[in-house]
Amino acid sequence: MSKPVLRCFPFGGVGEFGKNMMVYAIDDDAVIVDCGMGFPDAGQHGVDVVVPDISSLHELGLNIHALLITHGHEDHIGGLPHLLPRLGLPVYATEVTLALIKAKLSERGYKGDLRKLPDDGRMVKVGPFKVEGVPVTHSIMDAVSIAIHTSLGIIVHTGDFKIDPAPIDGRTTAIHRFSQLGDKGVLLLASDSTNATRSGSGPSERVVGPALKQAVSQCSGKVIVTTFASNMFRIQQIVDAAVANGRRVAVAGRSLERHMDITSTLKRLTIPAGTLIDIKQSSNIPDDKLLIIATGSQGESRAALARLAQNRFTGLKLGHGDLVIFSSSNIPGNERIIAGLYNHIYRCGARILHSGQASLHVSGHAQAHELKMMIQLTRPSYFYPVHGEYRNLIEHRDLAVSTGVAFDHTVIAENGQSVIVDEEGVKQGPDFHAGAVFVDGDARDEIDGIVLRDRRVLADDGMISAFVLLSKHEGKLLGEPELVARGVLHEDVSDEVLAAAGKALRQFLESMDKEWLADMDAAKEEVRIFLRRWCKKHIGRRPMVLPIVLAL
Repeated sequence: MSKPVLRCFPFGGVGEFGKNMMVYAIDDDAVIVDCGMGFPDAGQHGVDVVVPDISSLHELGLNIHALLITHGHEDHIGGLPHLLPRLGLPVYATEVTLALIKAKLSERGYKGDLRKLPDDGRMVKVGPFKVEGVPVTHSIMDAVSIAIHTSLGIIVHTGDFKIDPAPIDGRTTAIHRFSQLGDKGVLLLASDSTNATRSGSGPSERVVGPALKQAVSQCSGKVIVTTFASNMFRIQQIVDAAVANGRRVAVAGRSLERHMDITSTLKRLTIPAGTLIDIKQSSNIPDDKLLIIATGSQGESRAALARLAQNRFTGLKLGHGDLVIFSSSNIPGNERIIAGLYNHIYRCGARILHSGQASLHVSGHAQAHELKMMIQLTRPSYFYPVHGEYRNLIEHRDLAVSTGVAFDHTVIAENGQSVIVDEEGVKQGPDFHAGAVFVDGDARDEIDGIVLRDRRVLADDGMISAFVLLSKHEGKLLGEPELVARGVLHEDVSDEVLAAAGKALRQFLESMDKEWLADMDAAKEEVRIFLRRWCKKHIGRRPMVLPIVLAL
């Protein structure tokens, strides 16, 4: 009888940032770790979020027992509202994470089977496995690594983590437990590679508090602080800075309000009585007694900070003497948008203070020294870097080798590339389909590749509408075709150019077989193809062509 085999199937989050989703299977029994979402690229017009494509999951022939969630960030739970109704699996997560998931699912009118994942050393039975959450520090409350106890050994999936020696809530990374797991025998360590390119150890979240208090104390006007809405450790320190300086606190942004409500209800966020006021009442508070926590640190156009900076926030204005504190980092790709937001804030007369000028932000991800410590604690037989782009995975693999892991006991495998651990060692297995599903706006409809392609063409090259009138019975053209351009550069489609295109189209249609021309569908397609080719040849562009063929 052959020995059991471990197979790993990364559906997202390996070779990229975002939409994290991993399947671990011992023979045919499996669990899924995380179910996240990502954000669209610049060319994905009208796309709201991107979630893993799980269409090939059933082809793997697995008996999947549960979804295990490491923490409540969108790139780890954002796919649940879209995918959980299809999966129909129980979801295990810690207290705060469960509350965040429940709130997200309720927006879709879906409850789900939500279960508590212990993070105190106790285990839950999930199919043939025993599973536990191992506490880790991160930039959100109740984060855990997932330890899956199997017949082959323990799989440790770190999730996002850092090793903060002095976390705000006193809940430290369970170094002792990771060491115990190493003693028992860790078969595979799949570890967060986000900051593998950064040397040393990251500073504690606690260093932000004094910098916030000092900045607030030096401001004579309103203080607006923007940060990531899910970072309640940061929110706690912002509230503490306001209280220390005798300021009331108002909150601007629905996602921020939701997170604060959830953590306050769970008694994990402490706000002294009388501190919090409704944002609508903030105009009644003197500027030097007011601090506003606002969403929009990444320059999102609809977020509270952008509306404030552009004077679109009812009842509130930025002015001279006001201070805007960015207690956040710039997500790669957002630099230009954030720079534009800075300019709007300065035009209002306010000042800006950001993490490049003071200790106003720390990363929630382990840097090189902490990553090596995780490897040394767990002492895995095999190492698999996850969560990051290809360069991050390679750098993390090199860290593991420098820590003493044999090179041939490591593996690099991106989304859609399976990993196999058997008697022969670790290796990349067969490829499988692991694409992305694009979700459109509030309608939450899935967008296929054809729609996305059409949107890209419209954005890049515009559209030309062609109105053609035919005699259905005679199969001939009635009058000149009429062309109208939208979104195409004016110099490319002057009246003369459109007239020349219309004349060429008329000559083309008149040369066609009459029976073929009498077929409306065929005529539309011929008009579309002809104009696309004509435009490419004469103006160097391929605008979308909308043929409108009418028959009399």
